[in-house]
Amino acid sequence: MSHKPPARLGPGRYIALTSFDATGKSFTSRVWATQVGGLEYVVADLHSAKVDRIRKDSRVQIAACNHDGAPSEVVQDARARVLGPEFTRVTISWLQLTYGWLFRTLMKVERGKVDKKVAIAIKLSSNS
Repeated sequence: MSHKPPARLGPGRYIALTSFDATGKSFTSRVWATQVGGLEYVVADLHSAKVDRIRKDSRVQIAACNHDGAPSEVVQDARARVLGPEFTRVTISWLQLTYGWLFRTLMKVERGKVDKKVAIAIKLSSNS
């Protein structure tokens, strides 16, 4: 399956992504995000707890945040979906287009680990 970068990407920013475990306990982490077609896209480690939680419960909350992870805006309810492996490389490409040299440098450090990454699509809930 072939994917081309969109003509226009949304603004690059970090988001505080909050996922929930089976007991309802929340876990927040800062992730690189890019906006494409009204959805936020992020990449995470395939075997991370965050990915496991999202697979079990698609309910998440997001907020723009600074580099340290401190939310800078109102928290919004959303739904997240772990995408298939065919979307990982295209999402990484979108993030590279969004963040430029900063993200490319990170990916050089992560070289060889792309197969251990997974893309996640996030859509704001309609009641937000």
